Amino acid sequence: MLKKIKLDNYTTFIKPTEIDFSATNYKFLENENVGSNKILKGCLFVGENASGKTKILKSITLLLDLLFGNNEMYFMSNKSFYTTKPTYKLEYTFIEDNKEIVYSIELDNNKIISEKLFFEHQMILERLGNTAKFNLNEEKTFSDISDKLLFLRRIYFDTNFYDNKILNKWFLYMKKSVYINCYYRTVINYLGSSLLVHEYLNNNTVDDINKFLEKIDYKQKIEYGTEIIDSNKKNFVKLNDNKKFISFNKKGTDIYIPEMFESTGNITFMELLPSFLHAINNECMIIIDEFSSGFHNELEECIIKYFFHYSKNSQLFFTSHSTNILNNTLIRPDQIYSVSFDSKKGSVLKRFSEEMPRESQNTEKMYLNGVFNGMPRYNKIFKD
Repeated sequence: MLKKIKLDNYTTFIKPTEIDFSATNYKFLENENVGSNKILKGCLFVGENASGKTKILKSITLLLDLLFGNNEMYFMSNKSFYTTKPTYKLEYTFIEDNKEIVYSIELDNNKIISEKLFFEHQMILERLGNTAKFNLNEEKTFSDISDKLLFLRRIYFDTNFYDNKILNKWFLYMKKSVYINCYYRTVINYLGSSLLVHEYLNNNTVDDINKFLEKIDYKQKIEYGTEIIDSNKKNFVKLNDNKKFISFNKKGTDIYIPEMFESTGNITFMELLPSFLHAINNECMIIIDEFSSGFHNELEECIIKYFFHYSKNSQLFFTSHSTNILNNTLIRPDQIYSVSFDSKKGSVLKRFSEEMPRESQNTEKMYLNGVFNGMPRYNKIFKD
């Protein structure tokens, strides 16, 4: 599980910034929202637009893209535009089977400058420029390192960490992870298999999705095929190109509505579900940007509650503008960071638990009143 991230001169994070996902001393929701080694099962980032929330999520996907992606990376887009410092740094701390793994990377606009990997406080990988050393079972030196590719990626694919179970389990945790942008309905599964809903349903039945919908009492179910006939055999739908499509049946009716006539919220929900179920059934990270796009408040709360209840050591990292989920029956104060932007300091974080709110306090109201920062204030009085 991901325990900590450190950012330095990264995008809007001008100053060295640490984001901690370790559980604090709160006792409520401990069985549901806290995983192994007292690491939280996820974190919510709130704040005004353009404050840096998405950049935090992108700091996680940057590592995943560099390790498992097939596309060329443009490093310059991640260096802060607000400073003249030539490089930026990221550091990730994971805990796997009670063992600490720390990986750090430094980059500039065009290339990878350095990498370090610590396993149980011992440095086993060190890269500087185009040369590197790797020392797990035996020390090896390399002098032909590409400045566009991670040396860690090369070591993994070349050696498989000499079958070290903990390091391979760590890599699998990252590789199974999923990124979703609900606004654009973008889904990236780093394992390679598609979790887009149509491709998922081409390889699976609708049963798992319908079981989930029934469990949360969504009052709808879906079918998937090239044609839909209602139970009275009165209404028939078939696309001209014979393509398969999703249809929605509201509980208590015989009508099946093809997806092209359905609501945006329902379509977005369907795109989310295969990744959501994947993350519950596999230990990994699910990273969701613009989570509140198209969902009713009650549905948002239900999705979050379901994930924390049924996932084991998976983690949900997400952004949202819905303040109703700032709720002590749903998410702990140590699982929420507000993000604000200061013209001199860049993006600034405040963890809700810093103010030590009690379980009985209304954290949504406290946020709206400015207690935790990150609450935008706009002029809404117009006299001209």
